[in-house]
Amino acid sequence: MVVRLRLSRKGTRNNPFYHVVAINDSKPRDARPIEKLGEFDPVPRAPSAARLPTPFLGSSSSKKAHAAPGHGALMTSGLPPTAPTSVEGKQQEEGLKQKRLEWNEDRIKHWLKLGAQPSKPVARLLDRAGLVPEGVHYKGIYRPPPVEHLVKEAREAAVKKASS
Repeated sequence: MVVRLRLSRKGTRNNPFYHVVAINDSKPRDARPIEKLGEFDPVPRAPSAARLPTPFLGSSSSKKAHAAPGHGALMTSGLPPTAPTSVEGKQQEEGLKQKRLEWNEDRIKHWLKLGAQPSKPVARLLDRAGLVPEGVHYKGIYRPPPVEHLVKEAREAAVKKASS
């Protein structure tokens, strides 16, 4: 049984919301997963409009409005926190809109250690969060070659050209 870490789509039409799940590779996208590992909201929303974390992330009560330490990540729209956001030249008064990503890092590391393969979108999210160990390569992650390697190749090419 091949286990994959992938996104399961939830939400309504034109309002996607994803669960990060561990699931058998042959199952359909929205089938019942082995384990729910987190949530990802790709639509940038103002912090007040973002969905609250769910209790599975380590909080003992559903009334808590924050995730336990080490169990979440927050991705922003890419602008610095002090920069105003704009849509078609109009200033947004809500402040910085954020994409929400929360997951249980311990469980994700556990599944990766057991050999679960992340899908391309999940691999990109894991890479941005720094959860992909050095030397491990998953499909969907682009890492440019090290600069030292390029310098070494350029020197070797120059030596070959000079000796010819």
